Amino acid sequence: MVKYFTEHKQSTTKRIKSEKILAQLAQADEYYSKRQYNEAIDIYKSLEDKIDDSYRYDKCELYRKMGNNYYAMPDYDNAIIAYEKTLKYYNNNASIYNMLGFMYFYKDSSKSIEYYLKKMKLAPELKTFVMLTQVMIKSKDYGQKDLKEIFEHYVDKFRPEILAGKEPYHYDYKSFDPNKKLKIGYLSSDFYTHAMMQFVIPILEHHDKEKFDFVLYSCSDRCDIATNRIKETGMKFEECHALTNEELVQKIHDDGVDILVDLGGYTHSRIWTLLYKPAPIQIQYLGFLGTYGMREVDYILADKFTIPEDIAQYYTEKPLYINCGMNRFNFSTRNQKFLDIPPLPYLKNGYITFGSFNCLSKINPYTVSVWSKILKAVPNSKLLIYRTQLQDRDIVRYKKQFKENDIDENRIIFDNKPAKPNHFAAYPKCDIALDPLPFSGLTITIELLHSGIPVLCMPGETIASKGAARVCKMMKLNEFVADSEQELVELAVNLTSDIEKLKWYRENLRTIVFNSEMFNNYDKYVQQIENAYQNAWENFCKGL
Repeated sequence: MVKYFTEHKQSTTKRIKSEKILAQLAQADEYYSKRQYNEAIDIYKSLEDKIDDSYRYDKCELYRKMGNNYYAMPDYDNAIIAYEKTLKYYNNNASIYNMLGFMYFYKDSSKSIEYYLKKMKLAPELKTFVMLTQVMIKSKDYGQKDLKEIFEHYVDKFRPEILAGKEPYHYDYKSFDPNKKLKIGYLSSDFYTHAMMQFVIPILEHHDKEKFDFVLYSCSDRCDIATNRIKETGMKFEECHALTNEELVQKIHDDGVDILVDLGGYTHSRIWTLLYKPAPIQIQYLGFLGTYGMREVDYILADKFTIPEDIAQYYTEKPLYINCGMNRFNFSTRNQKFLDIPPLPYLKNGYITFGSFNCLSKINPYTVSVWSKILKAVPNSKLLIYRTQLQDRDIVRYKKQFKENDIDENRIIFDNKPAKPNHFAAYPKCDIALDPLPFSGLTITIELLHSGIPVLCMPGETIASKGAARVCKMMKLNEFVADSEQELVELAVNLTSDIEKLKWYRENLRTIVFNSEMFNNYDKYVQQIENAYQNAWENFCKGL
């Protein structure tokens, strides 16, 4: 910590000389080493008023160490308070900004971004950048143009560090045959029972293995029933989790892959292999819901709802449009046994229960503000927030946020008990589901609709905001999609005013889901993807 104060010698040279206080601080350090955090914190609190603010270094250290103890407990709310107090005495500590960015990640995306950006300004780091990308796509404060500019800036900044003096592969398009049998590679860390695979399996199982060669680069050592199902496609399956990035790059290049499709983006560590350009054409699909900011990635698979032509300029990648929709879905487990759908909770409760089942990091203060408007517009209604990872600190945070929006805490139901026999059993506890804003749900939206539950959503400009709306539109359920906050509230009011309609949805949505494009016409869908690959290759061979 001393090094952070070298720029401020005049304000930090005054140091505590009291033997009594120094002994107490040493005792607190000993408590911390023994994981006796409460005892250490008690000492720090007793010294807050005894250490004058003129002892800037010591006061800053006191709050930093207090934050460390709270963090280790873990008590993130109090850790945040302590760490933020350090900034009063010194505001150029990159590690403090990094810690605050991490702890705000699940609490408040705007604050998380603020602190991560300050950390990046002081001490740019790859790990922090990865976290920054994932929280930025969850924020309503950054449009697609902003995301492109910021991501490109940092990718350019880190490119020399990642390549470490090595040149990416270069390709002379004149030396390639436009009519050759293409080798397609898929790169993923999720070739197991993962939400992503439920969108990827329909592609792999319906690819034309006679027309193309395929190789799957698996960067995880996890293997389960979904992995076995993927291997049954007959595609070459390469176990690459033990390879370094450079070894993986070399392998992909030596395998002669023509088109490499990355399925993870910033959700897995292998994204940096793309900077080496191991294949002549590189494409991203679905794993990360935004632009990569990498010029080395040529295309992004999408439809025109997800990336409208007027927004395409704000992606580093060029869209490869799939006219029949960018997704198909199939449950990872064959012959999935689905639970019977019980009646509406309203019929027993006498009030409407809205529900949220998505990752807690998607429920930010903006989400709460919009949901509060819905709760106000539907008297006596309640909101169920269900997630097995829900902790006491999350409950305290959400209660506070809803209270700030004039919603009594008795109207919010919190549930973190694992549903039996599986998480599908939790969905029928609500009458209507609310999609988080602006980071939309995708897999959970499909599961909710399949469970007979309407999902009200409001897409924005970014990919991350459009998942639920894209699903609803593919299922011809446009009545669940709003264009504004006011319309979203109106949809909720109208739907809750028609219990017979809600009952009808409860009884018929599963059939609608299974009859929709999302679960059908896989061959047509995959053929369009293959045509897109072929066109991209032909354009490459023309030097376009």
